[in-house]
Amino acid sequence: MTEKMDTNKKYPWLRYGLSLRSKQRVSTTRYVLYITQIAVVIVLSYLSVVLLGPLSYSGISLFYFVTPFFIVFTMWWGAWGLLGAYIGCVIGAGLMVGLGVVPSLLYSVADLLTALPVFLIYRGVLSRRGIDPLFRDLVDREVEGVKMKRREAWFWFILIPTVLVNVLGAQVGVGIEYWLGLIPPSLYWYWWWGWVASGVFPMLIFTPILVKGLSEIVLRSNLVNEGWLT
Repeated sequence: MTEKMDTNKKYPWLRYGLSLRSKQRVSTTRYVLYITQIAVVIVLSYLSVVLLGPLSYSGISLFYFVTPFFIVFTMWWGAWGLLGAYIGCVIGAGLMVGLGVVPSLLYSVADLLTALPVFLIYRGVLSRRGIDPLFRDLVDREVEGVKMKRREAWFWFILIPTVLVNVLGAQVGVGIEYWLGLIPPSLYWYWWWGWVASGVFPMLIFTPILVKGLSEIVLRSNLVNEGWLT
């Protein structure tokens, strides 16, 4: 018990974990925010495909700039961010660009599986190693009085949220679309690599900007989930 208390004191962000709910009362504002971020992801998913998707009828984009948004939202709002990632893809990058209902429901699992491992690994494992689960250590040298491990933070950020989960997303998403006949066999790897690149570059470019610009606001307003639901 003493060791756990010492760890929590050493890393104050451990309050953002994998519990089901926060012990604190949640404001109505946060529930409104949950719905708002889903709407934002729907719009950004749609724009990512129609503006930068030469194979837009399949929902694939070559610069899927919504990725850092739904990953950061998931780190802030847990299950609601995951719901936004999935619904955003189903509607914005699926139904709204002309993809059928069944293909949209199936291939959107790729976005869900892009965000879920990041939430689990950062909040469940890396946070205990001194890595901030809210990504603030990418842009700040000190968080809540704790000196950040900047190099280690960037290493894990590039490895997991930037590269590995986008590889997983491509394997699932392109694999499902190939299985559905939406991607010709000769272009499978072209679109596989395109999917990976479409997630990697937005993560590197936009995540630090999002974190630097919005983290302080949502934290100061007590709008970050401590658990999955609240």
